Amino acid sequence: LVKSVKPLYLLLSCVVESLRAMQWVLLLTMLILYGFAIFWTGLIGKGLIYPDQEVPEAVSDAFGAVWSSLFSLFRLMNGDTSIVDLVCSTVVGKLLVVAFVVLANWAILAILTSVVSDNMIASSMRIEAEEAQKEKEIAYDRCVSRLRGLFQSIDVDNSGTVSYQEWEDLLNNPVMLTELSGATSLQKDDLKDFFKCLAVDASTPETCRANSTHGPGSKYHRRVMHYDSFMHHLRDEQEPADGRSLLMLMSKLAALESRVAASG
Repeated sequence: LVKSVKPLYLLLSCVVESLRAMQWVLLLTMLILYGFAIFWTGLIGKGLIYPDQEVPEAVSDAFGAVWSSLFSLFRLMNGDTSIVDLVCSTVVGKLLVVAFVVLANWAILAILTSVVSDNMIASSMRIEAEEAQKEKEIAYDRCVSRLRGLFQSIDVDNSGTVSYQEWEDLLNNPVMLTELSGATSLQKDDLKDFFKCLAVDASTPETCRANSTHGPGSKYHRRVMHYDSFMHHLRDEQEPADGRSLLMLMSKLAALESRVAASG
């Protein structure tokens, strides 16, 4: 039910991710409160900030023990300043209150806000990226289904390949070209370039690649394109090249240069 309402699902997912990150902020908060509780119990609960070391009963109740100090500081952290009214009767007490408020309220709340905001933004971006990837996969599957039906309609010998003449006939057929362009989001010239890049020699399809800089001469009439290869490369057609892809391309170019030099 929640997943059916995308904005609500996104919000709840971000909240859950933020709660996981908040545990470390909560741990830091407890350590700060515990440290201040020990310090305030020894300094205020024992009356060291008072000239005559006579601790008011209300101060003794609030800061006479570590656990009572911990709870009192938690109240102060959440805006209940009445708990420190008698503590502020001295200069040292005022300084202690200011130091605690600055650290516990301003710093901790700023850290908490930052952690929650950063995690919600990161979670939102991650979930949206996952949804976009799912939609892309669905669109690709639909595209493959349309293309396979189109290719099988022109592949009369069921060879799994499309010859140069079959590809040209397809591109010159307005109805089929419209269907192919709609499925691939590519124009006619782009589709011609795809054939030039993916066309292989019919006798050695695994090794002989076409040179895309040549025109459509007799060389292409002897070549075919595996439409499974076409659909596979279509998936990454709009993806930017990464470092690994460039390294692989450079490696293949170096190997090709070596073979050319050896044959020369």
